[in-house]
Amino acid sequence: MAEIHPDLKIDELLKMAADNHHKRVELSEVERKEVIALLKKRGAEELEYGQEIEFDDVRLVRRVTGAVGVYFS
Repeated sequence: MAEIHPDLKIDELLKMAADNHHKRVELSEVERKEVIALLKKRGAEELEYGQEIEFDDVRLVRRVTGAVGVYFS
């Protein structure tokens, strides 16, 4: 099981989310929600308006409105 903590970088969180999405890592529902919440928080803090980052099948998007979303393909 992966260790989730607030100091993880966006890339590490995206990889964890992608691994869970592809069933390479098993996260509980609480852990999955924590990863998504950390991604959204990091996205709001570190991404510019309109910027997005993609890793595997996971995209972290900060809209021009400031809203941050995590999307899985």
